[in-house]
Amino acid sequence: LGTGGIKPCVSSFGGDQFMKSESSRLQRFFSMFYFSINAGSMVATLMTPELRAAKCLGEETCYPLAFGVPAVFMVVAVVAFVVASRWYVMIPPLGNPIIDVAKVSMALIRGKSPEQLYGAKKVADVRQLYRVLCVFIPFPFFWALFEQQGSRWVVQADRMDGRISGFELKPDQMQVFNPVLILCLIPTFEVVVYPLMRKIGLPTSATFRMISGMVLVSSSFVICGFVQLAMENRVTAWNEANPDLTPATFETLDKTQQLHILTTIPQIFVITCGEILCSITALEFAYAYAPQSMKSVCQSMFLLTNACGNICVIIFTKITKEDLYLYFMWAAIELGAAFLMYYICRRVQAPLDAYKNAGAAPKDTAADAQEMEAGSNGTKALAAPYEE
Repeated sequence: LGTGGIKPCVSSFGGDQFMKSESSRLQRFFSMFYFSINAGSMVATLMTPELRAAKCLGEETCYPLAFGVPAVFMVVAVVAFVVASRWYVMIPPLGNPIIDVAKVSMALIRGKSPEQLYGAKKVADVRQLYRVLCVFIPFPFFWALFEQQGSRWVVQADRMDGRISGFELKPDQMQVFNPVLILCLIPTFEVVVYPLMRKIGLPTSATFRMISGMVLVSSSFVICGFVQLAMENRVTAWNEANPDLTPATFETLDKTQQLHILTTIPQIFVITCGEILCSITALEFAYAYAPQSMKSVCQSMFLLTNACGNICVIIFTKITKEDLYLYFMWAAIELGAAFLMYYICRRVQAPLDAYKNAGAAPKDTAADAQEMEAGSNGTKALAAPYEE
């Protein structure tokens, strides 16, 4: 419940602090927002096991400390947020967007004129919402691949040689490379990659970045598939070199005969680049193109695609039990999702931009007047300085 209240609102609230003319700063904000999330994730991943391993209260482990320290940090964060709230731009909500969407949608289904019933502005907002949601259709497949870093990729790493100068690198510890790379690559993309793309004439629009990110995520699973193939070839080579011994299988071959666990770093690097291009840009896209009254709704729907992605994993993994085939299958699925994203953006980009560039939906009719008047006193004073 707490996460559901924070995640959809905090990114939208942060975006509300910028003027419409500050699009470049808005893009940088979402990058820094994502940076801070991964910084916290990395610190928690490194610190929490150490706190848990401490001795306290007569026990060999200290779970109260492991849970208590993050709880204290959360209290400090809430206090800091409340103290600084006087300097934030806070736009009061107008009505219930879920109910508005349901009303307009039912009117469209029944063949009635929603503009006459609810006003042109509200109808334009709902249509814009549906356009944004169409762009989110391929994202479950993105998350289906991305979340396998913590499942199938860990299983792959578990069959590898993790020895490094007497230290054993555990398979699940490879997951720390993702937040570390995020912290390194976000500034690199902002300072080097995006300016270089503009300099050589490559587009840096949100849709181009998201499609490119999906292609990179697909490529990471291609790399993963070739790593898996090399590991299986190691098993075949060992059996051919030792014909008098009991044949080894992929699961029983000694790890010291397998590839080193650091062989997985290239695929982690590529999927992290795809995450920066796709996930961060999608947060920015959901805010920039959503109607003013539905920005948190769009963020919520984007987060919902993550849950849909996990369902996709459950469904598609039943096709085959062979890891090698699964990696290449997921790569093909994600590449198809990238083409789907391209097709959808080609269809909806023009009306998306038309709505956004207009600065507002069509002028309100009499049906909107009463509702708008109720919130105009507070909203106009806050929103006026942030209009172009």
